[in-house]
Amino acid sequence: MNDFWKGQEKNVVIHKDGKMNIVESMERWAFDNSTMNQVALSFEDEKGKIEEYSYKEFFVKVNQFSNLLKEKGIKKGDRVALFLPKCPEIYFCFLGAIKAGAIAMPMFEAFQSEGLELRLERGDARFLVTNKELLERYKKIEHKLKFLKEIFVVDSGDFKKELNKKQKYFDTVLLDKFDTCVMMFTSSTSGTPVAGIQLPHYGLVQQNYTARLVLDLNKGDSYWCTAHPAWVTGAIYGVLAPLSVGCSVFVVGGRFDAKHWINFMKKNKISKIYTAPTVLRLIKQDIHKDDFKHVKRLCSVGEALPESISEFYKKRGINIIDTYWQTEIGAIVIANLKHKKGALGKAVGVNIKVRDGMMIIEKPWPSMMTGIHKHEKMFKDYFDGKWFKTNDLASVDKGGNFYFYGRKDDMIKTSGERVSPLEIENILLEREEVKEVAVVGIPDEVRGSIIKAFVVLNSGFDESEKLKEELGLFVKSKYAGHAYPKIVEFVSSLPKNNAGKIVRMKLREDKR
Repeated sequence: MNDFWKGQEKNVVIHKDGKMNIVESMERWAFDNSTMNQVALSFEDEKGKIEEYSYKEFFVKVNQFSNLLKEKGIKKGDRVALFLPKCPEIYFCFLGAIKAGAIAMPMFEAFQSEGLELRLERGDARFLVTNKELLERYKKIEHKLKFLKEIFVVDSGDFKKELNKKQKYFDTVLLDKFDTCVMMFTSSTSGTPVAGIQLPHYGLVQQNYTARLVLDLNKGDSYWCTAHPAWVTGAIYGVLAPLSVGCSVFVVGGRFDAKHWINFMKKNKISKIYTAPTVLRLIKQDIHKDDFKHVKRLCSVGEALPESISEFYKKRGINIIDTYWQTEIGAIVIANLKHKKGALGKAVGVNIKVRDGMMIIEKPWPSMMTGIHKHEKMFKDYFDGKWFKTNDLASVDKGGNFYFYGRKDDMIKTSGERVSPLEIENILLEREEVKEVAVVGIPDEVRGSIIKAFVVLNSGFDESEKLKEELGLFVKSKYAGHAYPKIVEFVSSLPKNNAGKIVRMKLREDKR
């Protein structure tokens, strides 16, 4: 590891022999007089009920769960699956598992029995943490999952009673800094779970650094990451990084509701936000300039940030900082801190190049995945010598600004020319009629592919053949004569994976 990252080690807790456990970097604030009584986690459920935990109170819960796991026979490297909605328990059980020397394996609540079985089996889970409602999905498959050692149902009286009896202190299990602390399931373009990405304890060095530099997180900040902890953004920048800095983490449960989320932001005086362009797009119609009076930094992640969205919020007094990283990368590596128009931003703490149109990253870096569970060949295929292949297409200018074009598999080749669907989508999103859009290539005997746009209209606008023609001509006039959607189809919604990203492959497969 280079000298820069060694210099950043001072911001987290690492022992002289190289041993560490990331939870120590968070729990230190529970013993600091300036932060022990500060809010660590404030959770509001869909009915408006609020549960708040100071750093001191929160880490009592973390320690009690670690003690409960120890009593049940937890061992170093055991995998603890967390199958829960957003709730206080997913946060302190997540850290309690890691503190006990286990590997936390969060899973999204939307998965049904088949998806749950696949993840538990592929992840070699030994323990399952869930609630009464989601337990019913497990019961349908429990006869196939004999390898599970213990199940904890967090909203049961037995669990709460057992947890509260446990000691409030737990002697942290130290591990090698490159041992796995979190395993995240990632998906292929089609949404099929393929493997568990293993992220190391040492990754916190980079996660803490980027949280401070890019998200501008400081001790005492009121911070909101909208992602569920089952997704890498929610795990890294919703739990680990902000708590290692000493922030107050705010979480709202239940389904997305634009007005409710805006009110949540305002009443809690949220100063720093990390969210996805989809959320920013969906709250547009309900947002007002005064709503951001407490927000000092707004950052975007998870998908390309359309220029139209960026400009919309800029007019309301706030610049969005776009960021780039992947589950396999483990931390932010590109950020648009200077608000360069149309750019993804510059590299942060790593060496990134563009080779044959694809971004590649020089290894190693602290948060880089250390393996893919049960998939050694897949892990090796990510690397070409000292370079990590992102499979994301981009260009870079002389000033070091990267410009994102899309996933390698999403590029369209029409009439011999390569076209980025993102560029066309960004143009269509400039139209007031368009709420959401996805562009794909459809096979064509003459051109190879023709461009098709799937459009979700904003309320108040009607579908018509005339509007289809107008949208196609709008792209043609602003972009290129050969690269505009020859086909426009109006749809009520776009297929998305559980992280909220549009699944273009499904559109290519189902909509010919």
